[in-house]
Amino acid sequence: MSFTLSRLRMAALVIITAGALGLVVNSSALAGAPDPTIRVSPSFQNVAVGGDVMVDIRIEGAPVFAAYEFHLAFDPSVLVFESVTRGGEILENAGRTPLCLGPDADDLANGIVSYGCASTGGSGGPSGSGLLATLIFRAICPDQTEVAFVPVGKGLTVAPVSISSPLGGSIDTNGVGGEVNINGPGCSNGTLLGDANCNGAVNAIDAAIVLQINAGLLGPPSCAENADVNLNGSIDSIDAALILQSIAGLIGPL
Repeated sequence: MSFTLSRLRMAALVIITAGALGLVVNSSALAGAPDPTIRVSPSFQNVAVGGDVMVDIRIEGAPVFAAYEFHLAFDPSVLVFESVTRGGEILENAGRTPLCLGPDADDLANGIVSYGCASTGGSGGPSGSGLLATLIFRAICPDQTEVAFVPVGKGLTVAPVSISSPLGGSIDTNGVGGEVNINGPGCSNGTLLGDANCNGAVNAIDAAIVLQINAGLLGPPSCAENADVNLNGSIDSIDAALILQSIAGLIGPL
């Protein structure tokens, strides 16, 4: 998965965070203190087909931290990912400068939003509770489905949720997901040529996914008909080129 590189970059950011203080050490939550929790909020919501599902990712009971990462799974046959944004100014308010990565294209193609932020500067970091990120999905089919934190990776598994101290040490963290109930008479997922990751938009990520499908690194997406831009019955580099040309305005809409 290409997110392996993103995780390496994330690890480097944590090291930079620690380096800014002159040390890199392993640390954990204080002995006897309960582990912090990263949770989906609200824990349950009702949405109509075609409507937006807004999911806040919040942290509770955290000791001082300077980086966080989460991997939130969703059902792409029911929900379409639209965006993820860093929530609030929890890191800035502690005098730190955040740098965020994600979502990862490979994980996203498998129905997982992988996202994380590291930070530099200051002598400490935030603690307690606060908003880490906000995700928006579009409801496309009636169903009741989970949005749950999951481990990712092959071989070396990356935890569903994690936070790190200003010195780069890992802090044990719990993850609590949620549920979404979608109401409606039927599905609303129409064909959008070029939208290879089924998120309702066409951009360079779709071209990258098409190339990975063509190389055998990914299987066909649930909306495979979107990836076959020239409608010739196959998903290949020509489709990726057409997507990029359309984005650049060199050709008209697909």
